[in-house]
Formats: sequence, C-alpha cells, structure tokens
Amino acid sequence: MTERKIFSVNSKSELSFSTLIELREHPKSIEIQRYLSEKLTPERLDHVFSVQETAVTLALRHNADVWKTNLAALLHDVAKWMSDDQLYTAVAHHEIELDPIEKIMPALLHAIVGVKCAIELFEITDLEILEAIRNHTTGNASMGLIAKLIYVADFAEPTREYKEAAQVRKLAEMELDQAVHNVAHYKIDFLLQKGWIIHPNTILTYNSTLVNTTF
Repeated sequence: MTERKIFSVNSKSELSFSTLIELREHPKSIEIQRYLSEKLTPERLDHVFSVQETAVTLALRHNADVWKTNLAALLHDVAKWMSDDQLYTAVAHHEIELDPIEKIMPALLHAIVGVKCAIELFEITDLEILEAIRNHTTGNASMGLIAKLIYVADFAEPTREYKEAAQVRKLAEMELDQAVHNVAHYKIDFLLQKGWIIHPNTILTYNSTLVNTTF
C-alpha cells in the first residue's frame, strides 16, 4: 500500500499522518484493505485511500465519528470490481428489490451490493456506515452526517481531475451541506450533458440542500 503524504498540524480539524497510519493499521482496516488490494485495480485502490483521507479529514472538522467514517470510506467501493452480470447476480441472490432506474443502470448497483458485502464479508452492521455506502453515488435527501462526508469525499478527493473537485473539497471544510448541494448540482449537469437518466435521489439531494434561494 502506498501512503500519501499529508500535512500534520496541531489541530483537531486536521488529519495528521500518524492518525491516518493508526486508522490503516487497525486489524479491521487491514482486513478490508487486504480484500480491496486483491479485488480492485491500482487506480481504484488509490481512489479509495484518497476518499478515506478526505472523508476522515472532514469528519474531524465536522465532529463526526472518525472510525465509522474510516470504515465507510474504505468500503464504499467494495463491490466495484464486479462486472454488470456479477452485480445483477448478486442482486438476485440477495433478493434486493431495485427501482426502475436501478434495473437499467448497472453503474448504480455497486453501492447497493456493497452494503451486502460489508455485512457478509466484514460483519459491518452499523446503520450509519451502511447508509453511507448505499448512498455514496446517488445521494439521498435523508443522508446523515457520515453519508454526507462519503458522498462529498467520493466526488472531491484529490485524485479526481475535474476542477469542481477542489472547489467542493474546500467548500466542504466549512459548509458541508452546501458542498453536498454542489455535488448533486454537478452530477445533474453532467448527466444532462450526457443525455443519461438521473436518479430521483440525486434530484432530491439537490432540492433538500438548496440554500439561499428566493422563489
């Protein structure tokens, strides 16, 4: 595993290098990281670790549970290695009921199947962690704090090359809900430009976080 260098400062709001190492060396983290290293491409693995770093940093800023955030970040793409056929097979195996858009959009399924993987492979039962895994792609109007952190970190972690990533990452340090709103906004714009279907949860996320707007 390659460690990414980060700044260490004497502040609760910043993630120190030693804190990141401590999180990654916990036996549960090691178990998850070993699985991910076997299943994910190097590029995807780098993304996961960057999401972990970003989300935990934001968790400290927003007084969220760091350990839960760490696990949610590590597990958010735990099913990303699966092919479309494997994802649909897993959905059938677990008797998961998909909505009409999920049935025709396999790109959405890794978050849904990922919840089952977290439970069955790593005995994760905490609802905040599972909610974060489940909603990290589409968002959800009812997301709790940890789910919001993962939703933002997945979009804005430093390996993302689009310019909006850095903007959202900076905004999230002080205005998390506004950052969530901007992520939903950017995703909707991107999907509209591509002519692709937009999941209702993304629109609801946008609407629920709309602030300072006069109708």
